[in-house]
Amino acid sequence: MSTASRIDPMRILRQHAWTLAFAGVAGIGLGAVGQVACSIFYPLYWGNVLFELQASPDSSTDVTTNDDRTEEAVERLGQTEAARILSRQLLERAVSNRDVEQTVWSQHYRDENGTFIPADAVDDLEDELSAGHKRRTAYFELSWSTHVADDVPVVLNRIAETYEAEERRRADDRFLQNRNAFAKQLTAQENELADLDKAIGVFITENKMTSLNDDRNDMLLILEDTTRQINDSKSFLTLSESRRTQTQDKMDGRLEPTFDDIRKAEQDPQLLDIGQSVNILMIGAEASKRKFGPNHPATLDSQRQITAAKQENDALLRRVVQRNLSADFKEYSDQAETYTALLAKFQEEFDRQQTRMKDFAGALSSVQQLRDRRDRLVELRAKQLEVIGSIDQLKARDDARRVTISQRAVTPRMLAFPKWKLMLPLGAALSLGAVAGFIFLREFLDQRVRYASDLQGIPNLRLLGMVPDLSEDPLSPERAERVVRESPRSVLAESCRQIAGQLFKQMDAGQLKTLMCMSGLPEAGTTSLVTNLAESAAASGRKVLIVDANFRRAHLSAAVGLEPDAVGLGDCLRGSCGFTEAVRSVCDGVDCVGAGTPDSRIYELLGTVKMDEFLAAAAARYELVILDVPPAVVAADGVALANRMDAAIIVARAFQEQRGLVARMAAQLSDSKSQLLGVVLSRPMNTAGGYFRKNFETMAKYGGS
Repeated sequence: MSTASRIDPMRILRQHAWTLAFAGVAGIGLGAVGQVACSIFYPLYWGNVLFELQASPDSSTDVTTNDDRTEEAVERLGQTEAARILSRQLLERAVSNRDVEQTVWSQHYRDENGTFIPADAVDDLEDELSAGHKRRTAYFELSWSTHVADDVPVVLNRIAETYEAEERRRADDRFLQNRNAFAKQLTAQENELADLDKAIGVFITENKMTSLNDDRNDMLLILEDTTRQINDSKSFLTLSESRRTQTQDKMDGRLEPTFDDIRKAEQDPQLLDIGQSVNILMIGAEASKRKFGPNHPATLDSQRQITAAKQENDALLRRVVQRNLSADFKEYSDQAETYTALLAKFQEEFDRQQTRMKDFAGALSSVQQLRDRRDRLVELRAKQLEVIGSIDQLKARDDARRVTISQRAVTPRMLAFPKWKLMLPLGAALSLGAVAGFIFLREFLDQRVRYASDLQGIPNLRLLGMVPDLSEDPLSPERAERVVRESPRSVLAESCRQIAGQLFKQMDAGQLKTLMCMSGLPEAGTTSLVTNLAESAAASGRKVLIVDANFRRAHLSAAVGLEPDAVGLGDCLRGSCGFTEAVRSVCDGVDCVGAGTPDSRIYELLGTVKMDEFLAAAAARYELVILDVPPAVVAADGVALANRMDAAIIVARAFQEQRGLVARMAAQLSDSKSQLLGVVLSRPMNTAGGYFRKNFETMAKYGGS
């Protein structure tokens, strides 16, 4: 059997409006106290360092840099650098500094000898530091908060300086690696050029060539043309081999891929598709964050998908770069093979022509060949020197660095925590939440019948109406027992008339004549309801008999102005008097049978045949017979009488009777021969959200007009 209470949140909030208002004010006061206490005992000061992600110049001669990076590339670089600045190795180097060791913050990480322990400090820094890219900008920041304002710039700037030094070292290593690769090629070219100079000198000496014949014949022209073709093929072959060597170095990791290599790889359709997927995931993550918050499972899942997509993008980028380098390597290898074949062909032609040459022509061709080759080497060396010079100039430029410190941390002047605009609303919210939670918990645990909604969860029980307390009636009637007759315009009288209307409608439909009124606990207002129901029925032309069947505490006779100890029901059941002798007239249409003389009030007689005879006699003479029986908790008389009555109602006093008691009474009466017509809620408090009070005031104004 379900007797659960239906809680009306709006009613509860209106009922406790002043309490909640006081709790809100008190919470603001607690927030103010918390503000002062936290300012004294737990202040936090926040600071940050801002880094700029610079676009590198394309060449050393560029006056300004042209930033053609995509937003995604900048963000990826920013997140990469943010992760690098939070690496444990870098943080340990940063805090291992004398300035950091002199901060108040460092005092928390010392052993028993007072020695600073960087590892322990880094353990907390990894949790407290925050670094990330600032969306739609070329900046990322490092932020941190601590309890002493002067410690903020010391620690943050030291970390920033350590990161800057590490970044400078890494940049120098990259420049040195690239320069060494080109310097290696330059050394090889210079060695080859020296060998050529030596070869030319030896050849001239051996062939005793002191001068050249300006009159070249046709054969010499052919030979020179063939020589030029050979030299061109060798130059192209050397260039192809040089490119192949550079490509091989890039593939083996000895050289970093150039920006053009990476930009060419980024145009791959797969990378473009992954980039679009990452943008879509980021848009979805931002929408989830605004809708659910940064710690919601949906938001965290989106972040993990973004991280996985970026990792996949980076891995695919490396594979595409390697694929492109492999393609370039094959292309240069094919070119080298082609030029080798051409060189062999031209060399064969040269040999044929050489056989036709005489000593001077052959010697002249050889010298010219050597000189042409030397000129080519000189040209290549000049280009290599130009590249190495550009590398040195780029290294010397400040704007060639990828990351620079844009704004250093300064000593914060304002508290980051606590703040008035946070603590006051927080205090009010916590106080309101605690008080409201207590109120709702108390409402949930309170099993008393307090409001009409508490009766709605009881099966087979219909609410007939509510009778307010006498003091709650705006018209202030003198007493409740005869209010229908004495104060017919009062709220109590109107409530009783409304209940009577519902009861009589049901009884007439079922041809029911005897009615029992029973409560669970004393002082429920059963007697007052009996007298007012009787007078309401009499006012409609019915002949009514009211009977006091409460032998333990008889009040009905006194309530209607009769002698309480006169002969009555007990005397009839004992046979001391007849039915007509026990009946007393109250008013027109209403008669009363009291409990009887004190000696005749024997409880067991209520369950005898005599009681059946009395009820039969009463039903024969009256149109309506109403019995006032004792409360169910103090006596079982009411349940016993229920099997002899046509109908029964329960009177439940608000804020007194438990829902379980009312449910048990309803179940017992439903199992009896009488028909349970419903329940009347007695004396509900007008403070219950204001609903009853408004209805009662409306009834009083309308009745009094």
